[in-house]
Amino acid sequence: MKAQRVLAIAKKNLRSLRHDRRTIAFIVMVPLLMISLFGYTFGGEVSDVSVYIVNMDSSPANQSMAASIIADLQSRSTLDVKNIVGPEDATIASVSQARQKVLDADIWAALVFGENFTQDAAAALASLRSGSQVTPATLQVYIDGTNPNIVQAVTNDIQVSVQKVLILPPNLLVPPIVMSPQLEYGAGAEFIDFFAPGVMGLAAMMVTFMLSILSFVHERGASTLDRLLATPVTEGEVIAGYALAFGVVGLAQSVVILTAAVLLFDIQIAGNALLVLLLIFLLGVGNQGLGFLLSSVAKNEFQAVQLIPLILFPSILLAGVFWPLEAVPSFLQPVSYVLPLTYAVEGCRSVMIRGWGAGDVALQITVLLVFAVVMLLLSTFGLKRRR
Repeated sequence: MKAQRVLAIAKKNLRSLRHDRRTIAFIVMVPLLMISLFGYTFGGEVSDVSVYIVNMDSSPANQSMAASIIADLQSRSTLDVKNIVGPEDATIASVSQARQKVLDADIWAALVFGENFTQDAAAALASLRSGSQVTPATLQVYIDGTNPNIVQAVTNDIQVSVQKVLILPPNLLVPPIVMSPQLEYGAGAEFIDFFAPGVMGLAAMMVTFMLSILSFVHERGASTLDRLLATPVTEGEVIAGYALAFGVVGLAQSVVILTAAVLLFDIQIAGNALLVLLLIFLLGVGNQGLGFLLSSVAKNEFQAVQLIPLILFPSILLAGVFWPLEAVPSFLQPVSYVLPLTYAVEGCRSVMIRGWGAGDVALQITVLLVFAVVMLLLSTFGLKRRR
């Protein structure tokens, strides 16, 4: 091996890169994009978790422990207190309405302070100081258990606020106030139950998008596409045929993942598994259309590969696959809500953990359907322009 020949070959390859501005941009921008997204998302903490508070405590405002705990909770960035029903308006109906908001997924949690909350907490404190038996006051919490990170964030904040207001040492064996959490969804769920729907959506997206963009570029380079378009076949039929084929591939992959998750990890499927597969199928079809559309700007497979991380990495990190959207920095959350994967993952989780039906996930189905139709129409239009 001669160093002169090695250097000559290296120089030739570097010289070819110098004239490829897209590749130079890829080399610089993709690592910058990756480190920025990973840094912001991994460094983010759960915030702005929507909660609803019903305060039935009958003690005067200046003596109410419930009011003091609520004030401390409002000062925390983790929670976003949507509404507080005060003692003058609080009724049993208010509690039912707050709980219904959790069941409808309008909020993550509802906190209910009982009518004798301050009295019970004061009596428990007195018993604690005198060393007698303690009967703690109860704080009722109705919480959506579909996301374990959210559950932990809410319960931790409540515990910290109670300790701060009552000036309690940590790790009391019998605290004067205890939470009585009631999981409206996801009772007995583990992290795999939260994780599996995201993996299914991500896997379907990755496979269908990469297959479509690479296969289209390859067939265009091999002139197979031109020969096909020379027949009476229309551009719409070509796009629809590809979409159907790769949609079936993504669907089959989702069936494998879903079956393996059930058999190996005993994940929950509270709703209809076919509805889960419909959401995955629509996501796959839409991403195929996106792959077809982006393939028109790639001259070869090498340039096509450069486009893949620009689509996949934001989706992986910002669509709620690994952590809740509430953990995504606020300035990046608008991006999360324009990613189709966000709606597929949320829809699958709602069906699998909440047990929701088609009517409950109509928004997610509609978004994915519109995404698929728009991408396929744009792909067809792009193919006609090229022809």
